[in-house]
Amino acid sequence: MSSHCTIPGPAGNLEALVNDSNTGSWIVLCHPHPLYGGSMFDAVLDTVETAVSPLNISTLRFNFRGVGSSEGVHDHGDGEVNDLLSVVEWLHQAKRPSEVAIAGYSFGSVVASRGVANITNVSCLVLIAPPTASMTLANSLTVPVRVVVGDADPFIDLPQLKAWQHAQNDVEVITIPGADHFFGGQHRVLRSAASAIFKEALRP
Repeated sequence: MSSHCTIPGPAGNLEALVNDSNTGSWIVLCHPHPLYGGSMFDAVLDTVETAVSPLNISTLRFNFRGVGSSEGVHDHGDGEVNDLLSVVEWLHQAKRPSEVAIAGYSFGSVVASRGVANITNVSCLVLIAPPTASMTLANSLTVPVRVVVGDADPFIDLPQLKAWQHAQNDVEVITIPGADHFFGGQHRVLRSAASAIFKEALRP
């Protein structure tokens, strides 16, 4: 059952939604671009949460600064990385998880990659539709990374994504044929992909 909570952030309080199944494994979910209507109430994040619910994995999604009831103003990604770091720190203190994964969609995937570059206690990173045509993912990541993309996504530069993949330590790219940036008509396939990823990455 999901419940709202407030998490102290570097620019003020952050609005969050916790789905606590009372297990040790958690996923922190990062939403798409705030300036284009992105928030924690996103259909792709809903799909990921639906995928992991049968696995008894708890989830935490939150609104970046300036979104919904979260205080502060949009900071083009830099401040949002600090929001994520605060959320992960709060999670470790409040819930004492045995392991934590971070998953981000679109803009949220870029923030997630940059955040994980500054966090040591993360089990894996999942990037959904990272917009590599316009934004840069973090490098030198030391955790396993799984990327889910559609081959009909105009916001993804696939050659650039592949080059980034080869420069990292452990990155696997899962491609969904025919899927666009919003996975229209492909949420069932996305759900299956997310289920397989987290079933392998996190112990239920």
